[in-house]
Amino acid sequence: MDLTHHLMEFTTSLRMMRVDRETGSETGRVDGILHGGTITRNQDTDVTETASLDYVGDTDLTAPLLRVWADLDYEDGTRESIALGTFLPDGPKREVTGGQADTTPLTLYGRLRELADDQFPYPVSLQAGEDPLAFIDETIREAGLTVADHPASDWRMGTTWTFGMGDTAQKSKLSAINELLTLMGWNSARTDPMGRVVLTPYVQPKDRSPSWTFTEGPDARFVRSMTDEHDWFDTRNQIIVIYSDQERDIRGLAVDDDPASAFSTITRGRVISETYTYNDIPDGMSDTDAQSMADAKAAELLATAQSVIRRVTFTHIYAPVTIGDVIRLGYPTGDVTTDLAIRTQTISLTAGLPVETEARSFSR
Repeated sequence: MDLTHHLMEFTTSLRMMRVDRETGSETGRVDGILHGGTITRNQDTDVTETASLDYVGDTDLTAPLLRVWADLDYEDGTRESIALGTFLPDGPKREVTGGQADTTPLTLYGRLRELADDQFPYPVSLQAGEDPLAFIDETIREAGLTVADHPASDWRMGTTWTFGMGDTAQKSKLSAINELLTLMGWNSARTDPMGRVVLTPYVQPKDRSPSWTFTEGPDARFVRSMTDEHDWFDTRNQIIVIYSDQERDIRGLAVDDDPASAFSTITRGRVISETYTYNDIPDGMSDTDAQSMADAKAAELLATAQSVIRRVTFTHIYAPVTIGDVIRLGYPTGDVTTDLAIRTQTISLTAGLPVETEARSFSR
């Protein structure tokens, strides 16, 4: 969205285009799409984007891919077109009513569904010392998707991992990709509005600058009624970490037993525990060093687990932000002035493109 326009009034019209899978080019318009659908983005789901729309008529929706656009006409006479997502269409089910135009609901899935539906037909191995990011890129491209530009990674495999056999035989390509991204310290895969797969290193929200600011005042672009939650009930006070390979299991432990801590085993009078398992002990690492690594990881995860989640849910007019982005919300009269990372968005395909956003911050 053009920053010079974001405070202007605008009218919204929807446009859906057929997209050629091989070239990514748009090949024609789909008529009959009705206002009132939604697009949902959720960073905690494997397929991060879905959509629900209605259309009328006998529109042919056999195209491999569909792209949804919002065309915004501003009060100064200019127009802006915003891609909202590129999707796989589900087969529609018509509701037939005599004498009335048939309305057909349409479910759409983001392109990560293609990787979620695909499995390795034969075992595939990454050897110790190999670059997992190269394997991820190749797997995505072989499935027919495009990878957005991303930085290189110096992470190399510490042990051999094999997908497509044993316990991993039923694992989808998407779950394998996300496991490797987690191992590297990167975010799980998501897609951008053009359907490209986005791969990014994880950076804590507190270390990132906001990409958009919502400010209270006469030009505010958000609804002042919102929900502000502080989620502390399940805050962990014990973390167990297990590093394993074919020959050994190394167990690390971190416990908050500080009487001065609000979340310790002593203050709360009970243990709230979680276990993390990793299958990647570097070759040649001694048991002593591996134990130190496991203990350090447990301490790191305990510190993260004791960050109290502040969850703010609010509605705003469309802005060019998406899941994972950091935003600044300035609402002093509502006592909500903070930086937050977006977890979910629900975009209503109606006038103004209102977006219900859940965003979070973490504090100790």
